[in-house]
Amino acid sequence: MWDNNVLKLNIKEGSVTNFERVILSSGRCDSFMPMGFMKSREGETVCYDCSGFAPLENYRIERTEDALYLLERTLIILGNSLEYLIIPDKVTLTRNTVFYNKDTGQVRIAYVPAAGGEGKLRNHIINFISQLSEDIRDGKGAYLDEVTKYVRYKNYFIKDIVTKVAVIKRRIYAEDANAKTGMDQNIASY
Repeated sequence: MWDNNVLKLNIKEGSVTNFERVILSSGRCDSFMPMGFMKSREGETVCYDCSGFAPLENYRIERTEDALYLLERTLIILGNSLEYLIIPDKVTLTRNTVFYNKDTGQVRIAYVPAAGGEGKLRNHIINFISQLSEDIRDGKGAYLDEVTKYVRYKNYFIKDIVTKVAVIKRRIYAEDANAKTGMDQNIASY
């Protein structure tokens, strides 16, 4: 349950290892929301300090460029999580667990252990892309579909997927720049 600056969730006891607990509660891994742990009757309650951030669920992402930016930043976080010995496929990726700071453009993840454990990273990424695609209104959703196919049918590392997203972002930028130049030339010919 997200309330203003704090997200509280109940998780199954033991779903976060002691090492992950130390790293994520210390705030050393600044790509993830700082966490606090409390024992409860249902298992454990986790509190995340979300100051300055809001879940993507609170935003309407209508532009493909914005969705690709958020996807790229999220994938970079997953790739960097290995430096802290946090396994990327154990991270839940949803619009409720990925947070955004509108003022700074920062993206962070609230570490929630994925249901079913490890081994489903591709599925997590594909589902996240699908959630990002829900509100797209600019007619460029095919680019997100292209990333989805790339993730689904290729067996690439996270850094390779980040590179693919960056290439697609550049392609969109080039197409937009060419379209604008074409419009400017048409206006000048009048």
